[in-house]
Amino acid sequence: MEGNSVKHWKTKEEMGEGFSFNEKEHEENFYNSLIKIRPEETNLMRTFYLIRDCWSFDKLKELKKYLDYQIWERENNE
Repeated sequence: MEGNSVKHWKTKEEMGEGFSFNEKEHEENFYNSLIKIRPEETNLMRTFYLIRDCWSFDKLKELKKYLDYQIWERENNE
C-alpha cells in the first residue's frame, strides 16, 4: 500500500500517506469501530464522568482545542 493515499472511512477525505488501513481493511479488522456505535458511547453524561474522573489536564486542553475547531468548522459550513 506504500505510496497510496488513504481516504477517511466516513468522510471520504484524503488522509495522506502513512495510514495502515483502507476502508475495506477497516471493516474486515473492525478497526475504527465507529461504524457501529454502542448506546453507551453516545451518552453525554458518561463522557462528562470520563472527562472529570479520568482525563489529565493536558488531554482536556487537547479536547478543548479539538471541540473549538469542530464547532468553528460546523458553524462555517452551515
